[in-house]
Amino acid sequence: MMQLGLLLCDHIDQGFRRTGGDYPELFLARIREVVPEARLTVFDAEAGELPAPDTRMDGWIISGSRHDAFGDYPWLTRLKTRVAGLLAEGQAVAGVCFGHQLLALMHGGKVGRAPAGWGIGGHYYRWQSHRHPLPDYRLLVSHQDQVLCLPEGARLVAGSAFCPHAAFTLGERVMGVQGHPEFTPDYARFLIEQRRERFDEPLYRQALDSLSSPHDGAAVMGLILDFLRGRPWPAPKE
Repeated sequence: MMQLGLLLCDHIDQGFRRTGGDYPELFLARIREVVPEARLTVFDAEAGELPAPDTRMDGWIISGSRHDAFGDYPWLTRLKTRVAGLLAEGQAVAGVCFGHQLLALMHGGKVGRAPAGWGIGGHYYRWQSHRHPLPDYRLLVSHQDQVLCLPEGARLVAGSAFCPHAAFTLGERVMGVQGHPEFTPDYARFLIEQRRERFDEPLYRQALDSLSSPHDGAAVMGLILDFLRGRPWPAPKE
């Protein structure tokens, strides 16, 4: 059985949560598509809840957030200290969106507003190594920040013209993914509608239309879980 810890950095707004669940439910549902027996322990980092020094998991995931990874928040300072401690203990940590950006910043990378503006809806990314099972993948996204420069020594895993540093690894214990493998089309639509005034009409329409295409959330979550368990990624499909 795989024991995972989720460092929760935000909550879904009540308007969606009443029917679609909060982030822990979305993460657990996607994780169990890959590892049905997995268990997820949630620590509400935004509320100041962090794992005790002796807490060990098979892997940790830092969630997304509406906050800036480069922001100056007391809870974020405490989270960074605890994540550094987990890594020093030899535990593996993966970050999603905000978490991806946070791990890059913690190791000397650069994060800021995306030069191309908001990323919403479904986006395609291309793997940067022949070791991956697909030439590209598609994830649901919602972000205005992204990693602008990877940390020294990081390995670029995937990217696109819109988001060149969409996934990376650093050694054997750090992995970041900009897209959201846990998102559902319903939640992506909710976010687009909730933030409608921030988007021009073509971007808004394109994002809504993109939600009708399949996404690779389960496949990417599988790669994240393999990384956290120290398993080699599968060979590319012929």
